[in-house]
Amino acid sequence: MNAGYLKYYDRPSAFAPFRFLFDGLLCGSNLRRVSLLNRKRDYERISGDAGLLALHKNINQLLLDAGANWQGYDYGEGYLYQGCPQVGLSGLRDTGARVEAMELASHVAGRSVLEIGCNSGFLSLSIADAAKSVVGFDVNPYLIKMGEVVGQHLGIDNVSLLESSFESFDSDEKFGAVLSFANHTTYDGNTKQTLSEYFGRCARHLDADGILLFESHAPGYEKDRLDGVLDVMAEHFDIQSKTVLNYGTFLDDGRTFCVARKR
Repeated sequence: MNAGYLKYYDRPSAFAPFRFLFDGLLCGSNLRRVSLLNRKRDYERISGDAGLLALHKNINQLLLDAGANWQGYDYGEGYLYQGCPQVGLSGLRDTGARVEAMELASHVAGRSVLEIGCNSGFLSLSIADAAKSVVGFDVNPYLIKMGEVVGQHLGIDNVSLLESSFESFDSDEKFGAVLSFANHTTYDGNTKQTLSEYFGRCARHLDADGILLFESHAPGYEKDRLDGVLDVMAEHFDIQSKTVLNYGTFLDDGRTFCVARKR
């Protein structure tokens, strides 16, 4: 996140989209280039809406604070990893298409939901209308604050976002659905559990009729390890369906999605 971008969110600027495009063209990282193009597109859509412009400034200030104070991996590459279409925010992952491709609204309908490693919580917010309640957690406090700010803006009151690792998350509540979306292992090494410990913890947080909704990493990262991951999952769960998803961005396409019930 470039601190010089913040001024563009005080008032509409005709120059800002060209700045974002120029910086993207000069950028050496493909992911960061995509993030800058997302920023450009979002800015062009919301620059005439003073309320959204102010909200986006708040989000960008949190991105700047995270860059200065958070030592973990920046999944959003200077902007956002998850999108939130309700407020004109695009991410490297297409949240709206993700929810639709996984049919999440039907899977979580009427259930209490736990989302592991929720990032900015935008996916949790996107299923709030369908779910009874959602609890999401992430180790990055700045991402959690982003989700809280957007949730308040949208008037969503059944989503709670917490700063926590999965290892330290503690709740007596049993959930109707646990969302494990590309968190069984992590790029940044923050996951300390073995796979068996991880899926065992997922099972312990589910009620008797609860389901696990699982998303793999991108094929280029997961490679040939996925079969082994699913074998460990099957020690704790009956895998009821397995689908390779074809949708969204290059970071979305080709991931495996599973629905499972605990044994």
